[in-house]
Amino acid sequence: MLLKNMLKVILLFSFSIVMVSSLYSQDEVDNSLDGQYELLMKKSTTYQDYKVIKVVGINQLWENINDSIASINTNYYAAQAKIANLKNELSAVKDSLDLTSKALEESNFGRDRISFLGIPLLKITYNSIVWGIILILAALSTMLFLRFVKSHAVTKSTQKEYKKLEEEFEDFKKNTRENEINLKRDLQTAINTIEDLKR
Repeated sequence: MLLKNMLKVILLFSFSIVMVSSLYSQDEVDNSLDGQYELLMKKSTTYQDYKVIKVVGINQLWENINDSIASINTNYYAAQAKIANLKNELSAVKDSLDLTSKALEESNFGRDRISFLGIPLLKITYNSIVWGIILILAALSTMLFLRFVKSHAVTKSTQKEYKKLEEEFEDFKKNTRENEINLKRDLQTAINTIEDLKR
């Protein structure tokens, strides 16, 4: 009876090893984290209610998760630097716009003719030039503000994706730990059963 049970266990493990090695020999198609996880689960064998997963597969998935997190961090820091640059540019444009507005106010108190670059101009012509500059600066500041908003949205999206990935990873770690504990318990139960049978 004991010999029969041992032969069954040996045959089951042999079959599991053959199945796992044949599954791992196939080419991976989906390189996303979800695809890699599904492939890992597909390549793993089922023993009773448990999945038997190769350590190499888990290590590869872990390495890919770390690479994804590093890539997200790199994109996040690049977006933060871009936002900081855009804020600086926007501040400079606002300062320039303030200076131009002050110059316009001072010119309103002048005479009918104003000397601009050594050329006497009518007040209306001078005002047109100044307002043209203001409109160009306003258009530039609007464009910079829109770029800032877009970069901010990208940063928020990246942060959400990073948080979601981190939560998925924590769930994965928790499930892996629970599976490992259950497997250890089952192994100990099997060892105890074998020792009881030997007696």
